[in-house]
Amino acid sequence: MDMKKIALGSAALAAFGLMGCDQLGGDKAESKAPAAITANTTDDQKFAYMLGAQFGGQNFTIIPRQMGEELYEDAVIQAVRDVVKASKDTNFKIQMTPDSLQAISSRYTTIARKRYEESRPDSAMLAEGDSEKIKAYVDSVTKAQSVAKAPASTGAAVVIAGESPDNTKFSYLLGLQFANQLLSIGKQFQTEFDEEYFILGVKESVAKVVDSTFTLQLPQDSLAAVGQRYQQKMQDLRAAAIKKQQEEEAKLKEEIAPLRGDTLANGMPQKLNFKVKATKISVDKEIAKNIENLEAFANKPLFIMYFSATCGHCAHAAPEVLAIAKEFAPKGLTTLAVASGGNQKVGIRKFMDNAKWDETINVVWDESRQFGELYSDGYVPKVYVVNPDGTYKMYAAFEIQKEEMKQDIAGLVSGKNVEWNPEAPKTEEKK
Repeated sequence: MDMKKIALGSAALAAFGLMGCDQLGGDKAESKAPAAITANTTDDQKFAYMLGAQFGGQNFTIIPRQMGEELYEDAVIQAVRDVVKASKDTNFKIQMTPDSLQAISSRYTTIARKRYEESRPDSAMLAEGDSEKIKAYVDSVTKAQSVAKAPASTGAAVVIAGESPDNTKFSYLLGLQFANQLLSIGKQFQTEFDEEYFILGVKESVAKVVDSTFTLQLPQDSLAAVGQRYQQKMQDLRAAAIKKQQEEEAKLKEEIAPLRGDTLANGMPQKLNFKVKATKISVDKEIAKNIENLEAFANKPLFIMYFSATCGHCAHAAPEVLAIAKEFAPKGLTTLAVASGGNQKVGIRKFMDNAKWDETINVVWDESRQFGELYSDGYVPKVYVVNPDGTYKMYAAFEIQKEEMKQDIAGLVSGKNVEWNPEAPKTEEKK
């Protein structure tokens, strides 16, 4: 693994892509006992320390130059502790709302852009093309730009309030961003890194930024050795993951082989096999109390949406699918939504809540991935109108084909089967 890819030294204000919305707002976290590097310190703890040292050393050097203010160390550390606690306790909320985070991010992005423009050479110098001269000019202007001091670190807990200084809020924002990266890196290594060792690395690297004679508890050669060990560990984890995926794919192909049956010209099955496995999420009790496959939906006019809970296009289509389901349910149409295998139950239920789906739509989860392997090309959403005998028609473009689909459904509930005659894939002719 390229350690640059997991280094935490970045000035990007991408905190919103790194944190879950359910972690926002709330009070402060309690701190644990301070960490220390000893003979008993584990590799995971050393690696967390290394990540903290990278973050502190790079960002407490770079960010002040870009933003014109030093980072407030205590606010950064408070955010790290808050995020880690929120990840373990769903009732605990971090101290800034999404709107507040967005506002402070926009404010400092504007500041950084203005300072950058102030350091740009004029058009005449740029036209000369003398890279050394341009670099020297930018360096001199950048060094001349003022950098406001942040409050001194006291190690006390920080409470973020509406009247808190912008610098405190911005420092907290960056702490949130990099704490979420720490959690994400932990998932990559299939472990939970101790945030107190990450914080120790931050504190000591910041001390070294202030005083170059300060000595880190883990010297540079030790940090490099830890990085190399984790580089190898990531390679081993990736190799194991690839092997597992290949084994699962081979098993899935073996499972679905007897379910495919005769195929259409495009290679897809001619009929929907109702023996395909399904995990119940929300199914009308009159249809099935406990289901293990789709057999409860056989022998009836059927409308299916195949979706992912993380798909924006699916979320856009979901209310319209509900409207169609409600329109034709009194005429005998059953509607089924199949969540793709990559989802989790909590995400599926959140999607259902956001779409305001009710009992009109039966929801199952393609946990086994059999449905997706047989009837999808990997893209969502997909919708299908299914005849009682299992033959069906797939609509690859919901919005474009919506009216055509509604006409087909109207015909289906009136006793007219839908027909689908897809063309065979085009192949290049031999010259």
